[in-house]
Amino acid sequence: MEELLIIRPEIAPDMFLPIFAISTFVLIFGVAYAAIITLSKMGYFSKKWMSVGYLFWALQTYCLYMLSVWIQSEPFTTKVLMVTMMAYLFIPHLYFRLIDDSSKRYEPNDNIAKNKN
Repeated sequence: MEELLIIRPEIAPDMFLPIFAISTFVLIFGVAYAAIITLSKMGYFSKKWMSVGYLFWALQTYCLYMLSVWIQSEPFTTKVLMVTMMAYLFIPHLYFRLIDDSSKRYEPNDNIAKNKN
């Protein structure tokens, strides 16, 4: 049997620290986006803070794109990452919409049950 040879681009040793730093920024900006959007939707922050959350999302998307360029990802992989980031933009809004709709739907039933007791 022949050995399978996988050819992949090597990461330059001088790029290790920038790649590590930008990977860290992806995580930090992602957590900041999720935290600010969540706290704004829950009412702990005013709705004005949501624009700061969107700024963190944009920074996270940019850092993720730069990371995919620096590690020489395939174009298809980069496109998948960007589509995933678009989903990450809308998923918190969908989650809170579902929570609000379900609480509106079941809240009147809870009041009826309390009145019967």
